[in-house]
Amino acid sequence: MDRKTLLKNIGQKLNDIRSSLKLDGFQMADRIGAYRTSYRHYEIGDTAPQLTCLYRLAHTDNISLDWLIADRGPKFYKEQETPIQPLPVPEPPKETETLPAVAYERDVKDLLEYMEKDPLLRHELLLTFYKYKKSQEQIEQ
Repeated sequence: MDRKTLLKNIGQKLNDIRSSLKLDGFQMADRIGAYRTSYRHYEIGDTAPQLTCLYRLAHTDNISLDWLIADRGPKFYKEQETPIQPLPVPEPPKETETLPAVAYERDVKDLLEYMEKDPLLRHELLLTFYKYKKSQEQIEQ
């Protein structure tokens, strides 16, 4: 198979994935960490997706890269190797009540374990933290 045909096949599969997720091009590009124009070029088969985009497809949406690139096997992985369960959301403390330090230590420990399993989680948390920090600085000014 030549490069042009391979890129067209990958582009059609990306379009199929996006359609099955009921996302538009902007949302899909954001989901895999690509610029909208780059993602459009991936879908029409002009360029190959970046490795980081492929990584996110595999880890976020459980898409088999064998299926996407080599046209082998099922579209989705049967099971994730290390399934990541969502963290339970604790109830916020009442105004007069504070959480014991032990609860914070347990939450931080759990968060660090999840961040080791999924580097993208670390990136997302840091991004959210810096946005929050910046908004708080603007409020204080």
